[in-house]
Amino acid sequence: MPRFESLARDKVAIIEEIMSSQDILKALVYNDSNFLDNETVDASSVMYSHIFPYRFIPKTSETKKTYITISLGRYRNVEGSFKSGIVKFNVFTHQDLFQTDYGILRTDYIIMKLDEMFNQTKIMGIGKAEFYDMDELSVNTDYHGSYVAYKTYDFN
Repeated sequence: MPRFESLARDKVAIIEEIMSSQDILKALVYNDSNFLDNETVDASSVMYSHIFPYRFIPKTSETKKTYITISLGRYRNVEGSFKSGIVKFNVFTHQDLFQTDYGILRTDYIIMKLDEMFNQTKIMGIGKAEFYDMDELSVNTDYHGSYVAYKTYDFN
């Protein structure tokens, strides 16, 4: 019988890890191309404004923004002892905010930082999270980016 108590804890751990990265927070909050040169971001200010613990944003903003949405899904029983699943990060921004001073697109920068945090780490589940999938993402005519997904394992 699957037990999903750990999913809520995993999601909290994932969000806390993301919010501990000033580089990611600055890329989300500051719209200028040299976002890393800005002041420290108050991590509590990004939850439900730039980071959402589900796969969508509730409504479109009048202000140009950058977002990360997080979803956990495709959980399966594996040999009666584990459950495996996919953690997916959608990273998208207004098309006017893609360019940075760092030789990389804003969304690619955030994806790179997320991969450094989560690929082959034990933040989620009992084993290391493994890179699973990545592709481009278009939300509407103005917002685009990419998603990156990791496969995880946990005890049932």
